[in-house]
Amino acid sequence: MNWKIIFNPFSKYSETQLLIAGIVITILGSLVGSHFDVSFDGVLDVHVNENTFLSSVTENLINIFSVIAVLFILGKIINSKTRFIDILNMTMLSRIPLYLLGTIANNSKINDITQKIIDSIDYPQKMNLLPEEMAILAVFTVVSFLMMAYFIVLLIFGFKTATNTKKWQHWIFFAVAIILAEIISKSLL
Repeated sequence: MNWKIIFNPFSKYSETQLLIAGIVITILGSLVGSHFDVSFDGVLDVHVNENTFLSSVTENLINIFSVIAVLFILGKIINSKTRFIDILNMTMLSRIPLYLLGTIANNSKINDITQKIIDSIDYPQKMNLLPEEMAILAVFTVVSFLMMAYFIVLLIFGFKTATNTKKWQHWIFFAVAIILAEIISKSLL
């Protein structure tokens, strides 16, 4: 298996291939949102919420363009040769893990466990989670963290490929830009 394709497809495929894949993935991600009743209501967020295809598309486009806005500006500051198409492609493709997370976020077991925890928030000693519930919650938590980490890894490798950045200071600005994109998307949604 070629790990480069998994972690940095941006250096392997042409911009046209990446653009087509990004558009298809965004549409599929919007279908995930509407079919599984999950909301992508922020750059870094996946929540259970009734959702239509149109609202899911709107959320995804706002999230994508919030990231593009800040990373394209940062990319141009770092390297004046940064291209919009590269930032667009990396932003659309990096959302794959969030869409995958959306397929498992809204299930009855997790919802029941979550409700049990919420109901006992004032009296934690009465929570009484069963061992299998704790195991399900632990697996879901680990999978969620892995998907978020993969999302960040794709963003990092995509940004590095798009801007040819090498300085550690740029990564500080990158982290601030992602937080800023989250704020922008939340304010627009």
